[in-house]
Amino acid sequence: MDKFNGKVLNAEEFKKMDLEYRDAVKKVIVSHVANELKGALVFDEPAIRLAPTPRYKWLVSRNTMQEFGHHILFLRLAKDIGATWDEKKTLTLFDYPMKEWIEFGVIKAFGDVAELVELDDLIDSSYVPLANVAKETYPEEKFHVGLGKEILTDLIAEDKNNKKIINQKLGELFPLTLQFFGHAKSKNNELFVKWSIKKRSNTDMRRDYINRVVEIAESLNLDLPPVPKEYREELESM
Repeated sequence: MDKFNGKVLNAEEFKKMDLEYRDAVKKVIVSHVANELKGALVFDEPAIRLAPTPRYKWLVSRNTMQEFGHHILFLRLAKDIGATWDEKKTLTLFDYPMKEWIEFGVIKAFGDVAELVELDDLIDSSYVPLANVAKETYPEEKFHVGLGKEILTDLIAEDKNNKKIINQKLGELFPLTLQFFGHAKSKNNELFVKWSIKKRSNTDMRRDYINRVVEIAESLNLDLPPVPKEYREELESM
């Protein structure tokens, strides 16, 4: 399969590209439009109320503002190229019924790592406006992961029993985060790689994600649950 090695600098150049390319770029962008908004609404905004101190309310408010900002940035990209989006089509992770502060810490420390992995693949995207947004949002997503790690560190120091609860919540959330990267044999992903919109396969991104969260779990002395069988087989075979 020949790969596209060029760069598409703006929306005007985009409109002259092959239909397959245009459809692929639209799929990537609208996915981020929908998921950034859903995450901000179901996790980040409610966490301001859950935050136990004024300092954490301030930090979570900053985090929330940035997540809504990411939605707006990707939405601008979508509008520039005439892409429509369905706010109901979002990742399974966002159906998790977060009710506690400790759950927010796990979501930020481990769930937001998946977004960093995705952004790593978009920073060199052939569609330059998309690459620019990825570069702009990346440092903020790193802050979100760092916030989660800080929350969990404080909770563990505050009460040793919290580590047991965190491990339990991690067991619930970890399998959901692995779904973030889609199926191993994805036609969409093949097109993303073909047109250099993304660099890696879903499997390679999932492997990268697992390596990163293992490192985080070890740094916090937490027990990351085993990778589910379906994903172990995928990672071993590819």
